[in-house]
Amino acid sequence: MIRKLIALDLDGTTLNADSKLNQPTIQTMQRLQNAGHIVSIITGRSYQGSQAIYDGLRLTSPMINFNGSLGHLPHQAWAPEYQFTLNKAIVLALVKYRERLGINEIIAENKHSTMTAGQDLVAGKFFPEIANSPRLTPTTLTRNPNSLVLLVQLDKRTAIIDWINDRFGDLVDVGVWGGPNAILEITSKGVHKAKGMAYLANHFQIARENIIAFGDEHNDLEMLQYAGLGVAMSNGTAAIKAAADDITPYDNDQNGVARYLNDYFELAE
Repeated sequence: MIRKLIALDLDGTTLNADSKLNQPTIQTMQRLQNAGHIVSIITGRSYQGSQAIYDGLRLTSPMINFNGSLGHLPHQAWAPEYQFTLNKAIVLALVKYRERLGINEIIAENKHSTMTAGQDLVAGKFFPEIANSPRLTPTTLTRNPNSLVLLVQLDKRTAIIDWINDRFGDLVDVGVWGGPNAILEITSKGVHKAKGMAYLANHFQIARENIIAFGDEHNDLEMLQYAGLGVAMSNGTAAIKAAADDITPYDNDQNGVARYLNDYFELAE
């Protein structure tokens, strides 16, 4: 058997439209893991926002969070654990000019902590971990975060991106969420999901051609391009579908990833 690394984006991919796991997905990932393949979550979500899903899938593999900024083994120490961080001076500059720039809320996250400045009505929908989180201020921010998320006013999004790039473009990358919500993700320069996926492949000595990656959105692009087989969801964006090697016949609400893998590995139902 040739061991594969199976890289799973979560929202819009492994999770259904209600951001939950369907039972066929759990069963398929268990069978593949039991067969010796490495099944890993590679997500833009925080550890707090993905731990329950990891446990629900009953995985034993390392996980990549914050679009590649954190690689770790949940629930235990792992010597190869890594992290990339953002200089807190960048975060504090955004806090200082938040209202003037048109940023509704800033969310700064580490492996075990979340801090926020401002408020946005849709934030809780996408980032449940912010509930009752400490306030993000120059006094409370004592360490560099792994990830920064900005919920911005849509008509000011381009100006905010330009402001960040003009001042910090050599240090950070700015990602734009698709869809109707004006959300920006800021990561350390050159960090993306493919970086974390390649790290895992190297750790487990899995060749690039033996990586299968699934995704649906802009932040999955590098991951799908790097993988030996990059698979876009049928519900994915046009850009992701154009860049992928293949497209699932079924969407995330129809167990698209599980059904694709069942066919690929010829697993009996």
